[in-house]
Amino acid sequence: MSLALNDLLICCRQLEHDRATERRKEVEKFKRLIQDPETVHHLDRHSDSKQGKYLNWDAVFRFLQKYIQKETECLRTAKSNVSVSTQTSRQKKMQELSSLVRYFIKCANKRAPRLKCQELLNYVVDTVKDSSNGTIYGADCSNILLKDILSVRKYWCEISQQQWLELFSVYFRLYLKPSQDINRVLVARIIHAVTRGCCTQTDGLNSKCFDFFSTAIQYARLWLSTLENECVN
Repeated sequence: MSLALNDLLICCRQLEHDRATERRKEVEKFKRLIQDPETVHHLDRHSDSKQGKYLNWDAVFRFLQKYIQKETECLRTAKSNVSVSTQTSRQKKMQELSSLVRYFIKCANKRAPRLKCQELLNYVVDTVKDSSNGTIYGADCSNILLKDILSVRKYWCEISQQQWLELFSVYFRLYLKPSQDINRVLVARIIHAVTRGCCTQTDGLNSKCFDFFSTAIQYARLWLSTLENECVN
């Protein structure tokens, strides 16, 4: 293993350190290393060769996910009765974690889509479906899905029919019962992209998908009716 990759591997392992100060120090080093030209060159080469015994972008992504999980758990178990400044600091920390994931994906896929579609898709879907993590990172994960997965043609071919239908199910539920932290327009754009993907990459939409569109229209009519009544009153 090259010295550059060895440094990155040590850094990735240190991201699991029990002390928050050590993890904070290592994450800054991590951000520098994943844009270092020599490190990027080796990660690209190993990802392209598909030899799992070498450190590649997917392996680094798994380290990053463990770090995100650790930091999220620390935030979740922290005292809730705190000052406004502490709450603001925690919100900023959550935003930094989301930004780090987006930054990593851009670094990995800047030259070509080298992260495995399944790795990305599993991370997004699992996070959005999780009741606690979905509230914290759902909007950012949905942006990753739309901009970094569904906009990449290579990934379309790697999404199975079952996964397309799971995406339908997850985002249909979000559209009908949206979270306060997720933009409904963003969810609608994802549903549009998933519909296109499902129609071109699978046998087509099933009956459940049409049931959703029927329910969505009913919700829209009810919303318009309520709005008209409010205007009259």
